[in-house]
Amino acid sequence: MKAFFDLRDASGGAAYIFSGKAQGPDRIIIPFKRLEGAGVEFETPLPQGISESYLGLPVSMLGFRLLEFPFDDIEKIRLTLPFELEGLILQGVDRVALDALPVGEWGGSDGGARKILAVYAEKRLLKNLIESLKAAGAEPAVITSIELAGATATGGADVAGALLAPPPAGEDKRTALAMAELDAPKPTINFRRGELEFMKAKEELSRLVKTSFVLAALLLLVFSVKSAVGLYFIHRQAVRIEERMDRSFSKIMPGQKIANSQVALMELEGGLSQLEKEQSQLGGLRALEALKELTGHRAGGAVIKEISMDPGGMIIKGEARTLGDVDAEKNALSQGGARVTVLETKNTPGNVALFTMSVKSSAANGH
Repeated sequence: MKAFFDLRDASGGAAYIFSGKAQGPDRIIIPFKRLEGAGVEFETPLPQGISESYLGLPVSMLGFRLLEFPFDDIEKIRLTLPFELEGLILQGVDRVALDALPVGEWGGSDGGARKILAVYAEKRLLKNLIESLKAAGAEPAVITSIELAGATATGGADVAGALLAPPPAGEDKRTALAMAELDAPKPTINFRRGELEFMKAKEELSRLVKTSFVLAALLLLVFSVKSAVGLYFIHRQAVRIEERMDRSFSKIMPGQKIANSQVALMELEGGLSQLEKEQSQLGGLRALEALKELTGHRAGGAVIKEISMDPGGMIIKGEARTLGDVDAEKNALSQGGARVTVLETKNTPGNVALFTMSVKSSAANGH
């Protein structure tokens, strides 16, 4: 919602409240009176939710000087105005707010000048109006003039004649000019510069910067705490891993502790090599060789049911149809180079011969 406070003359004016860009139902008009001391009093309270407001001054409250500049930089012209107008303003340039409005086209008497309409208004009057509207809840961000905007809109050379023309009358005409001024990329003029500058936008920007700084500091603190906590847990995990390594090393190398990781690794490799050597003797290649010898015979009357191994050889148990088949099994095993001894034979009621044999394989005989 936007508002334009149209001060028509010294007695007062009207506030135009726009809730959209269309007129009609979206427009509210609230008359106001100008009090002694430049304060204002509204017939009804202003609605809540006004996001932006302008104040428009009548031409009768403005002073003008038509100047020529040899350059077209409007910001440079604004900086130069106080020096150009020194001695030309009755109140003095330090007591008025100044702005510059380009009029006409490049040309002028020397063919290369820029005509500028210097516009000024009394600072004390503007300050009182600003404070009064601020107290009503709608401090104006811009102080302009719809009458000046209408008079200079055509850009004609007769600026003085345009300013002397009667101001626009009627609510529709003035609200249309006010809406155009609110929607324009830049206002026709703006006295809210220098010591009258609208500070709310800067204060909001400063607040956002401060808030961003605080959030950045909090974010940095969070990252710092997270990093510290992460390092703590990493350290704890490292301690646990080191303890587990120490226990595992002690199991592999009884009576020894990890003093140096490289030395411990060398000792561990040596221990594993020794274990590998012993394991190969117990159940590795030698055991495989013994099993190969056991399965390489061709006796067909006996069945091996159980095999037990140790470094010295094997104990096998089985059954045969006759005692002759037991002897045939012994002879078959012996042919592979093993030393076979029948430890026990036994006949069952079902006419099955059970036997137990000791087999010293050729792999074991070599040691």
